[in-house]
Parts: sequence; structure tokens; C-alpha cells
Amino acid sequence: MRTHRNHPFTAAFLVGGLLFMGCSTTPSEQKADTNKELDKIEDKMEDATVARTEHAWESERADVLKDLRDLRDNIDSKLAETNVKLADKDLKPSERNDAEALKAELVKEKNVVEGLIQKAENATDPTWESTRVEIRTSSDDVKGWWARLKDNIDKKTDADKDRDGH
Repeated sequence: MRTHRNHPFTAAFLVGGLLFMGCSTTPSEQKADTNKELDKIEDKMEDATVARTEHAWESERADVLKDLRDLRDNIDSKLAETNVKLADKDLKPSERNDAEALKAELVKEKNVVEGLIQKAENATDPTWESTRVEIRTSSDDVKGWWARLKDNIDKKTDADKDRDGH
């Protein structure tokens, strides 16, 4: 007759497992607890994402507004210089015509930039993406015009006043 030595160990293992399972809740309760914990984690992640997104678009808007205001200030400075030049009584007629044409361009571009500033200031989180694209496109056009204007001035005066190498 053969005896199996591992019966007591197997029995002890089974009894221990049953006791361990008896201490836990039912699978449906465990699933509900797990779902509650996951919901809490998802809520925290969503709150963090909303806060990060809100901060990001406001930060981006502030950067765009700073850029536009700097551009407007540059245009204002050039407009003031042009007005001083136009106030000179000894200005040649051809130079006066050039200065008046420049003043008209500066006023036009300044109005464009001020309109973009107003759009950026009035933008909200839901409208920011479309507004940002429109502002970026228009401001790139104005910046291109501004760069060409400075290069043309440099060419006329044979000096690199803006120190951009052109």
C-alpha cells in the first residue's frame, strides 16, 4: 500500500485558499470598487488636462498679443517718424509724395494689426483655434510687409539701419 505524503499539504493549501477567498468581497463588489477608483483617477486626469489646456491657450494668446502689440508699436514709431518728416517745410515734392504714401501704408497696416489685437482679446477657449489661425496668417502678412519696408528703406539709404544684414 502506497501513501501519499502531499495530501496534508494539499488539504492545507485548499483550506487556506478558501479562507482567503472568504475574506474578500464578491467579484461584483471588487469590480465596482475598481471602477470607482478608475473614475476618480480619470476625473483627476481630466481636471489636470482642462487646467493645462486652459492655461496653455491663455498663455499662447498672451504671447500672440505681445507679438502683435510689439508690431503695432514698431509701426507707430515709424508712423511718428514719417509725420515728423512730413512736417518739414523744406521737403522736396517727390520725398513728400513718398512719405505720404508710406504714411498711408503704415496707417493701413496699423489698422490691420489693431483688428488682430481685438480679435485675440475677444477670443474664447472654444474659438481660439480658428481665431489663432486667422491671426497667424494675417500677422505673417503684416510682418512680411514690415520686413520688405525695412529692406526698401535700407536700399534707398545704402545703410543697414535695422541691422539685419540687408
